[in-house]
Parts: sequence; structure tokens; C-alpha cells
Amino acid sequence: MKIFVGCSSSNDIPKNYIDDCKEYLTKLLLNNDLVFGGDSHGIMGISYDVAVKNNNEVIGITPKIFEKELRTLKCTKSILTNYINERTNLLIENSDAIVFLPGGIGTIYELFTVLEFKRSKEFDKPVIIYNSCNYFDKLFEFLEQVYNEKFANENIKSCYHVSNNIEDTLEYLKNYNKVR
Repeated sequence: MKIFVGCSSSNDIPKNYIDDCKEYLTKLLLNNDLVFGGDSHGIMGISYDVAVKNNNEVIGITPKIFEKELRTLKCTKSILTNYINERTNLLIENSDAIVFLPGGIGTIYELFTVLEFKRSKEFDKPVIIYNSCNYFDKLFEFLEQVYNEKFANENIKSCYHVSNNIEDTLEYLKNYNKVR
């Protein structure tokens, strides 16, 4: 399975996220290929290192502004785009499943783009938000406000799965098509 991993490319994040996500990714990418934003830093760099160590296929997709970083990596396939939105579309298209780990503005942009695409039935792939060290708790509180105040229908919750551990993630991925 090709998994798009959306996550931080910053090396300056707290160590607890690095340690937790490394353990998570080590198991997630044991038998799965990686589709990612083509950066060697932060959690994104960890995903790349784990995938390469496991001899998995690695598809790096990034806009031309970050081409230099992508060229330092040994991806099975490297794709350059003109714009971020093109990259996001190709990350989705080239994956079988989508997993979000802690990240910054780019990760949040990708997360909401993915949710809108899935809500609009532009694809039907599993979308998992891994709530490492409770990183996404405030986002989930905000989404509850959005649902409770009727700015969006609560059925959007069916577009994503919140996971707190790798075993839950792997089980969800394994059973995704069985319940559809």
C-alpha cells in the first residue's frame, strides 16, 4: 500500500513528537510504501529514512521552490510541481491511504484539503489523523465547535479516523474496504 504521510519538516519540534512518530512510522512503513513531500527534515525526514531502510518505494513530490531539497534524496520517483496545490493533488492521487502526523501550516492545509476532497466524494481512501502526544486535541475541539454551531455537518467525521496508536491505525487500514 502506498501511504501519503503528511507531517512536519521542522527539526525544531519537541523531542517527544520525534520519538513517538519515529516509533509509529517504523511500524507503519514496515510493509508499506511512502508518498511524501520530499524533505529530509523533521518527521518527514524520519518517514523517508524509515522507508529507505525498509527498501520501500519512495515517491517524493514537491514544488519547484523546494527542488534542491528533493534532489538530495534517493526517491524511487521524484515529481516537481509548479504550485503547492498541485503537489497536494498529486500526493493524494499517488497514494492508497493518507495519514497525518503532527505538522505545521502545510500539514494543516493538506489535512483540510484532503477532508474537503473526501467530503466532496473526489476520492474514497482511508484518512487517518494520528494524534501523537495529543497534538491535534485543539483542532478536534475546534471541529466540534464547527459541527455544534452547524457551520458544517457532523457527518464529516466519517471522512477521517482518529488514531492514538499504531495498532489501531493498522487495523483501520486493514478493514477499511471491508466496511464500505
